[in-house]
Amino acid sequence: MKSNKRPPAIKQAALAFLIAVLFFTFIRFTARTCGFSQLCTWLDQNVQNNIADFPPSQVDYDSRIFLRPLQHILQAFLYIIPFFRTSHLASLFLSILFASLTAGLIMRAVQHVGLPIIVGWLSVLLYLSDPTIIESVISASGVPILIFFLTMTFIHLITWQDKRYWLALVWIGLGTAVAVLTQFNAVFFLILPVLAALVIAYRENPENPNYADNALWIMVTPLVYVFFVRFFFSFTLASDPFVFYQLENEPILVGVVKQMIQPPILPRLNILLRGQLTVLWLTNPSFVVLSAVTFVIALIKRKGFPAVFALMIWIPLLILAFSRQIGTYTETTVKASFLCVSALLIMLVNAAQWKKYHWLFFIPAIILIASWNFFQWLQVV
Repeated sequence: MKSNKRPPAIKQAALAFLIAVLFFTFIRFTARTCGFSQLCTWLDQNVQNNIADFPPSQVDYDSRIFLRPLQHILQAFLYIIPFFRTSHLASLFLSILFASLTAGLIMRAVQHVGLPIIVGWLSVLLYLSDPTIIESVISASGVPILIFFLTMTFIHLITWQDKRYWLALVWIGLGTAVAVLTQFNAVFFLILPVLAALVIAYRENPENPNYADNALWIMVTPLVYVFFVRFFFSFTLASDPFVFYQLENEPILVGVVKQMIQPPILPRLNILLRGQLTVLWLTNPSFVVLSAVTFVIALIKRKGFPAVFALMIWIPLLILAFSRQIGTYTETTVKASFLCVSALLIMLVNAAQWKKYHWLFFIPAIILIASWNFFQWLQVV
């Protein structure tokens, strides 16, 4: 017998994925022939600005390939096929694939929280129409790979909170493990969701004393495995357990500056945090506004999860600015893409709190996000 807590059918998510594949492919291969000169110029610049590609000449086909970032590993296998060895097709294929999978995940998130399917299609439309997402895809940056696994983790945390669906814990564990493999800095985004899922398990006060322990191991095992493999193979292959740090930094062509917090600590930290708040506001003000509304709704509804969920996104975004860059994608590109998806997830989490009156939140939220997308397009054209 099927459990009544199983997620709904995947048909709508699969359709959203296919539409996204067709949309991104069309945009990418018609960039130079579109009918608007300024828009064409912007699209063409992003097509030429491949910021995280790995040419076949840089790939070493030996055991060390498994110590590199996930994008490098995947492209190494794609290069076996001659078709992917020219014109950045490997990195473009991966960017389109994972960006489209994220569109499917957004549709699944809407189904998981029980909102009408029209909300899902509007959310997917907002995602596809965001210039930041389009830029990351057509430039074959590879950023959508990391965004997909971060989105997977946060969406299934929502599912675990709402339905206690145990398979969600498996997806949280896999999402965290592969996100860290994609970029080591992703660990900042993933510690809090894992802790939140564990706290939810403990708060139920189950009769079975192994309940929460099982929740912990289901999530943590994939992550521990990835760390073990990386450190173990690093030591075995290069006699240095941290050699993958160097391998992950090789593709980065930009300079890396590590923020040093000097005394007095609190005043300086205050300046740095205010600077990051300004950056987040300029990058995606709809995310900032929706986050502020989230805390107000949490007080009104006396439900802490929406506010905690927003904090789990905010804290890593602020910490990321002070961490050493380890991995393929720069802090700026990760923030810009993840803020778009995060605004949609926060919208869904809050709308789900209102049950019959969810439209009171998601209609203004959709208008806000759509307005920001429109404003970005005005800057482009």
